[in-house]
Amino acid sequence: HGQRVTELMKQSQYSPLSVAEMGLVLFAANEGFLTDVELNKVVAFEKALISYANSEQGELLAKINEKGDYNDEIAAQLKATIEKFKSTQTW
Repeated sequence: HGQRVTELMKQSQYSPLSVAEMGLVLFAANEGFLTDVELNKVVAFEKALISYANSEQGELLAKINEKGDYNDEIAAQLKATIEKFKSTQTW
């Protein structure tokens, strides 16, 4: 688990993540969504998840960035988004 989180924390120098994007990937790690992702695929998973979430849940991410809100409803939406993404197996 720790190695996967370390991989997630490695941001590209010229493309930092937004607060919502970082929250999304940390939520995924914290909720166990990375346990079946091979260590050498974590960065690809992160990039694909962020891309998917921006296209499928752009309003949610914008709301998180704008207001900084986090509650049970947002957590449920993040969880559903990650579950849908993982079902695509596109990373």
